[in-house]
Amino acid sequence: MATLLVASVTPRHAYFAGHQVKIAFRYAAPAPVDVRVEIVRRRRVLRRLLVRRAQPRRLQHVFWNGITSHGHAARDGRYRVRLLLGGRRYRTGSFVMHSHYFPVRGPHWTRGGVGKFGAPRSGGRTHEGFDVVAACGTPLAAARGGRVTHNAYDPVLYGNLVIIHGLRSHRDYWYAHLAHHPHLRVGSRVRTGRRIGRVGATGNARTVGCHLHFEIHSRGHPIDPEPALRRWDGWS
Repeated sequence: MATLLVASVTPRHAYFAGHQVKIAFRYAAPAPVDVRVEIVRRRRVLRRLLVRRAQPRRLQHVFWNGITSHGHAARDGRYRVRLLLGGRRYRTGSFVMHSHYFPVRGPHWTRGGVGKFGAPRSGGRTHEGFDVVAACGTPLAAARGGRVTHNAYDPVLYGNLVIIHGLRSHRDYWYAHLAHHPHLRVGSRVRTGRRIGRVGATGNARTVGCHLHFEIHSRGHPIDPEPALRRWDGWS
């Protein structure tokens, strides 16, 4: 007969495309057994992980990357972890999964109407992002992990610009006016929450001061990022 001795789930707040959720457990049994780990949300099993012939009394580790059994990114919300061991089901803990991380890692505010999506610009343009104002040099982090598709300098508009294609999404995340050209190789992968640069005033931000110009492009078209930024700011 197998008996669960101890189990834990970390971290309590996880970020998709960030560090994986770790489930640790130790059990007692006369011989190795298969242990099934279930990731559950709202009574629905979204992912099953199998540890074959787990050694008894030895601490075992299982990792979940936030991807469901159907290949989708886990949605925001609380998840529970269950272990199926020796014919019994154990509840071992829970965690909250967040899809994104607020990119400005310090005190911040907005520019008002002029910094909003759709605000008029010279030459008949409109503002295609949202401006978050912060002190020069404030750290910036990746809002969503993924692949770096652009890392270059635009002297006219964006200044130092990084674009990351979000993992398991149809979205690209633009970070403009960075203080310095970041050491990110195009094609490389970054995790959610990874440091990608610092707030600056490069490009046309020279005339208005340090801030992050942030854009989200969905399937190639810019969308208003303000509602999403306000949500992310509430939990990270």
